[in-house]
Amino acid sequence: MKMTDIGIITTAFGVLVILTDALTQLFKTMFSKLPAQITATIIALILTVCAVCAYISVNNMAMEWYIAAGSVIAGFFVSYTAQFGYDKLNEIMKLSGGRKKE
Repeated sequence: MKMTDIGIITTAFGVLVILTDALTQLFKTMFSKLPAQITATIIALILTVCAVCAYISVNNMAMEWYIAAGSVIAGFFVSYTAQFGYDKLNEIMKLSGGRKKE
């Protein structure tokens, strides 16, 4: 794995989190009976698996079982970050005194 791959993966993770958050807000109004956490998890899993399949296709790699399993696990990380990431970051900033409201 090259350093450029790590940069691409990190950037893709951030983009997936933003897309998951935006699509969750959109679908939350359309499917009001489904809880937002489940909606976010489903969207994150779909987006992450599709992104990994696209990455594999572009780089002419073979789909191995551990790549498929890793994409599902990464989907749960994307889901968690989309749901709780900003709140946790804001909480850490308040505890460290880095962001003070006047």
